[in-house]
Amino acid sequence: MKWAWAAVIAVIVAAAGIFVFRTVNAPDTGGVVVQTVQPTREPVPTTTTTTTASAFADPNPDQPTEVVDVVAVDRAGNPAAGYEVSDGGEVMSCHGSSAGILGCSPTAAGADVCWVTPTPRVLLCGTAPWEKSLRKVTAGEVDQKPLGEEAQPWGLELADGAKCQRRNGGSWPGRSDGLAGAYFCDREHEFVLAGDGPLVNRTKPPWTVRIGDLGESNASFPPPADMRVVTAYFAASS
Repeated sequence: MKWAWAAVIAVIVAAAGIFVFRTVNAPDTGGVVVQTVQPTREPVPTTTTTTTASAFADPNPDQPTEVVDVVAVDRAGNPAAGYEVSDGGEVMSCHGSSAGILGCSPTAAGADVCWVTPTPRVLLCGTAPWEKSLRKVTAGEVDQKPLGEEAQPWGLELADGAKCQRRNGGSWPGRSDGLAGAYFCDREHEFVLAGDGPLVNRTKPPWTVRIGDLGESNASFPPPADMRVVTAYFAASS
């Protein structure tokens, strides 16, 4: 009997540990949020047909979305205070994605959010909105002219605590309803989905996105769930 009770206690402790790991502190309204649990760089393929997002009850459904402009590089092209820089190697070409922000190819380089420096063809690229780290890359070609498209958030913090980062190319799993993954999140089986209509619904002060799962062979899943955006992070220039 003692060993049986020990096994039960072990299961309870493990479950408590998972809950603590998934708890996310409220955003720091004074600047960029730093999160120790970082989003995975690649989506996790799955063939499950369930989702936990639809069961989430938002405690503050009417709270407006906070918009945070992440300025990781100053006007002089130097890293902002608190940012660390590492070597990011070379990229093929970079183009303006929004005012003062560039995206570089190939997508595998992970240089979709970059700031210019005084040195021609040398850029400082962010790793994630909530990470104070930059990678220095050298581009073969640079075109700073913006594309003229509406800027989408670099990252999203959702009401259920998930942190999601904008997709940067690559081959992702799919869904039978045709919706595609637009942001990957730091929670398994949770993606921000894109389809007909705006990716981020900004018609009301609480912005919303659609959340759901992705799977191999365009698996079938329940309809996506609407989720409030607590904080939207945009890459910006000073």
